[in-house]
Amino acid sequence: MKHLKSLVTCAMAALLGTALVSCTSQPKAERYLYLCIGQSNMVGKGIVAPEDTIPEPRFLSLSATNADDGRKVGEWRLAQSANCRPGEHYPLQVSPTDYFGRTMVEYLPENVTVGIIQVGVDGCPLRLFERNNQFADSIHPDWMEGQIASYDHNPRERLIALAKQAIEEGWNVKGLLVHQGETDAYSEYWPKELGKIYNEIREDLNITGEDFPILVGEAIGIDQNGVCAHANPTLDSVHEFLPNAYTISSYACEASEDNLHFSAAGYRKLGRRYAVKMLQLMGYDLPTDADAKLQTELGDPSDAFHVDAVLVPSDKKIKIASLEPISSVDLVSYSGATLETVTFDNQKVVEVDIAQYENEDRIVLNIHSSNGSVVNRQIDK
Repeated sequence: MKHLKSLVTCAMAALLGTALVSCTSQPKAERYLYLCIGQSNMVGKGIVAPEDTIPEPRFLSLSATNADDGRKVGEWRLAQSANCRPGEHYPLQVSPTDYFGRTMVEYLPENVTVGIIQVGVDGCPLRLFERNNQFADSIHPDWMEGQIASYDHNPRERLIALAKQAIEEGWNVKGLLVHQGETDAYSEYWPKELGKIYNEIREDLNITGEDFPILVGEAIGIDQNGVCAHANPTLDSVHEFLPNAYTISSYACEASEDNLHFSAAGYRKLGRRYAVKMLQLMGYDLPTDADAKLQTELGDPSDAFHVDAVLVPSDKKIKIASLEPISSVDLVSYSGATLETVTFDNQKVVEVDIAQYENEDRIVLNIHSSNGSVVNRQIDK
């Protein structure tokens, strides 16, 4: 009798013109949205290979900028490099989000579509993503000004406006991905500031409950001679300040030649690690990479040897004292570019002249000892 009723129901639906494919219930389509913020390693600098150009129909990007490749603010597109915006030198660039999204849809049910909104500015401080921030209107390098301008001079508000648009369209915000810190993650102030940004985003988007994790990627680590490896102890501590925040290891994620940005292979591995952690938090029983160790688990780079670096403003010099003989010092700019490498004859006390770098607000020192160890120090002028 039940079978007869089912047949009658199907027949009536067909007669009424209802687009009923089957009387068997289908899984409801779901759309998961992830917000992605950061500086140049979130933007992505990896050179695209053919494998990166194959679109995944269930992985979409809501454009946060206009560009010559046809993308327009507020329009959805298949998520393909460059997801953030076309690069200045290489228009198609791999970032962590490429393989975050690809890995997510590989494991999620077929009724789930993954979407991202990706906003990034090279070399920016974390405060760029605070509500009512003043940084966007302050003085900064010309190249940074152009990138900020592409978000109508307020990247943070562009992110929020697009997220609200997506929510109205039926998307569910599921997480926040961060890769930022090379510029300023050098004290416990950074995770506290991240917590402030996290709570402001929750308030602005009316996100309640605990189902909104933050995943924070490490900078290139000591295993890859990372220029900003000294930021990782701070990045590794985020869970202590924010229970809903988790650090993603960069160990064995290949670096590019500048040792500041990842190579395409490094971004692919890092992106997969973001996805695996997100899926684990959703209850998926997936293994973590055997080599995905946090830098603080491997050893803080400051353990290599003890160094004191002091700015002497009157002489426009940095004085460095070390327990180990110093062979050379790399001076690295706010944006991550190497300004100069100064060599020494294995002295324990040296001075570095920075008079010609008066426009640099912050200089990172990569201090090399004669035994091959490297220590990073930051000088704020």
